[in-house]
Amino acid sequence: MSKLGDRLSSLSVGMVVAMAAGLFVPALIGIMTLSYLRQEQINKELSAYLDERALQLSNSLAVPVWNYNTVSVRTIGQSALLDPQVVRITVSDSDKVPIVVLEQAQRRLGTSQVVQRPLLMRGNGTEELAGFVEIEVDDGLKQQEFARDRRAYAFILLGQFVLSLGCILVALHLRVLRPLHRLTLFSNRLAGGDFEQSIGWERQDEIGHLAHQMDRMRSDLKTSFAEQQVILSNVQVGVLFVRDGKLHIANRHAEQIFGYGHGTMAGLPASALYPANGPLPDTRLDEELRFLQRQDGTHFWAQVRKRSLDPRLPQAGSIWVIEDFTARKAAEDEINSLAFYDPLTRLPNRRLLMDRLKQALVASSRSAKCGALLFIDLDHFKTLNDTLGHDKGDLLLQQVASRLVTCVREGDTVARLGGDEFVVILEDLGENPEEVAAHCRVVGEKIFSALNLSYSLAGHDVRSTPSIGVALFDGPRDSIDELLKQADLAMYQAKTAGRNTLRFFDTAMQAAVSERAVLESDLREALRQQQFALHYQPQVEGQSQITGAEVLLRWRHPQRGMVSPSYFIPLAEETGLIVPLGYWVIHTACAQLARWALRPETAGLCIAVNVSAKQMQQDDFVPQVLALLRDTGAPPHRLKMELTESVLVVEVENTIIKMDALKAHGVGFSLDDFGTGYSSLTYLKRLPLDQLKIDQGFIKDILVDQNDAAIARMVIALAESLGLRVIAEGVEQEAQRAFLANCGCHAYQGYLMAPPVPIADFEAMHDPSVCRTGDAACDSSAPRSTADASRP
Repeated sequence: MSKLGDRLSSLSVGMVVAMAAGLFVPALIGIMTLSYLRQEQINKELSAYLDERALQLSNSLAVPVWNYNTVSVRTIGQSALLDPQVVRITVSDSDKVPIVVLEQAQRRLGTSQVVQRPLLMRGNGTEELAGFVEIEVDDGLKQQEFARDRRAYAFILLGQFVLSLGCILVALHLRVLRPLHRLTLFSNRLAGGDFEQSIGWERQDEIGHLAHQMDRMRSDLKTSFAEQQVILSNVQVGVLFVRDGKLHIANRHAEQIFGYGHGTMAGLPASALYPANGPLPDTRLDEELRFLQRQDGTHFWAQVRKRSLDPRLPQAGSIWVIEDFTARKAAEDEINSLAFYDPLTRLPNRRLLMDRLKQALVASSRSAKCGALLFIDLDHFKTLNDTLGHDKGDLLLQQVASRLVTCVREGDTVARLGGDEFVVILEDLGENPEEVAAHCRVVGEKIFSALNLSYSLAGHDVRSTPSIGVALFDGPRDSIDELLKQADLAMYQAKTAGRNTLRFFDTAMQAAVSERAVLESDLREALRQQQFALHYQPQVEGQSQITGAEVLLRWRHPQRGMVSPSYFIPLAEETGLIVPLGYWVIHTACAQLARWALRPETAGLCIAVNVSAKQMQQDDFVPQVLALLRDTGAPPHRLKMELTESVLVVEVENTIIKMDALKAHGVGFSLDDFGTGYSSLTYLKRLPLDQLKIDQGFIKDILVDQNDAAIARMVIALAESLGLRVIAEGVEQEAQRAFLANCGCHAYQGYLMAPPVPIADFEAMHDPSVCRTGDAACDSSAPRSTADASRP
């Protein structure tokens, strides 16, 4: 039925119908016009004939009727009936009384016309009425004659119509329809992907020109299609062409990703690539990370990029580029899991706790409702650990973690700080502090009830009690560090009170907090009095080759003496003093680089400077650094900036722009404490880094903690895959250095090599005979690979 419909709607049928109509309609109009004119002529002729016959009869019958000679009247009437068109003759007297009626009724074949004439006697100039004659004639004979003429004319016109139509069809078929049919077959082959056979004929008219253009199009399509096939076959991503919700084209790599055989993906619905119980694809998204489904039903992570062929015509279809993200997503998830969750208890670790606490403070500020921070420490845990062993201690910590989770609501947070220290965040507790404190006591009782129960540790039944400190918060005016300190102080007060009890932070504990305000004032004064100095910790490659140093800030207080950086650096971050302090550090480091550049034995050394997030967020950070380099004359490629992952938490795009600007002038970048913050492979591959730095927290127990060792190996492998150098900090034992070297890390920093020392001691320590000018470990323009960094 469909084929019949296609034929009826074809061009040839349409043209035949149009030509037939063009010939037939004029012929039909001609026949109708001629018929009308002929009928009019017949009517006129019949009227004239009737008038003529009536006049003859009236002249012939006047005397016989006047004399009432019926025999003559009948004789004259019968002679008139000899005409086959005459049907009836009626002769009557002056009173219209019929005298003679003659009729041939069988002659009525068509339309009759009747006319009546008076019979007048004329004599001596007078006229007298003798009677009347009425004659009726029929046009049947004329109509029969006309019908014969009309049939003959119709046959003539029909013959002309058939002959003309046949001649036109032959010419049309030879000159138009057959060439168009060949062009149609040719275009169908092109649509089916057959670009090999040319059209094979030439003509000089318009159809020939069209054929030539289509053959050129075939050649161009053949070349273009071959190029596309080469590209699609060799590109290492899956490429799909989707239209009307179905797959029309899939390259070989896409078939391999989804586990389909060659050519079997065409025709599948696009929804077949997505899990049946998952959300359907969103065609409006240009890019998304989605869970997709292979042919065998297994699922995998993939990056899906969608581009419409014509945004104005959605029906034109779209191109999907599929990249298997399984390995990268697994690596990122593993790094995030190791970085944000405690591997022993699977609770959030300190890093994630800080983020959750920050969110809790913001939420508390918005809702005007208080929250609480519970600091939990297990009593006599060290004794149990030393008595039963670390494996039993680990089992106890795991059971404590699982019990703590059951004591709080689903939205609350339970985290492990480390060792036997746990923290609980309770949110949205209410606006009345007394009610909040009462709720905390209820939660504390639940914790005591759960943790005071005995523990079964591989055949050993033991008991352990907790000491709990509580600090309340009601918004961002409470800093995270202050809250932790307050809860910690309250916990120690609970231990002092005899353990296995709960204490709230009170005003007596504020003395320790007040010390912070005094220290902040001293820190501002120290900036004015320039009480700071830089110490230099060597960065070593191989066994003993010094390639540079990391500068570490030291503060010699006039009364306190040496103040620990772990004490005043966080305070500087919180107060914003880190910005001018950081500027001084970079200026001092650049001045030292400029002095080293003048001496051949130190010209190859580089200096690593820590840059805080607040410094990087300053709008004039890049111009300031470039001005310092220019004013001091320091070589930019000897300056290396160490960024912590906290820099990436805020304004990532702006940070990348600033890094690119400094990188263009030769400044190098190292990602410090990698794996301890908000690591993201998505941003990591976009950052213009030269080096990853393994955090000393992973190095400390790298020989005894399998998780730390796994993280170190992963960072080294990740750096190598990204073409980055890697350095480990906090190396204190030769066994740690040997382990790192065996994993592929050959650059170190730590007390095994040397502690941070003043500049004079560092320069005395440095051996000019082994310093290499332009060393790859310092030079940001050198090849970025661990293999290059480890060359002797």
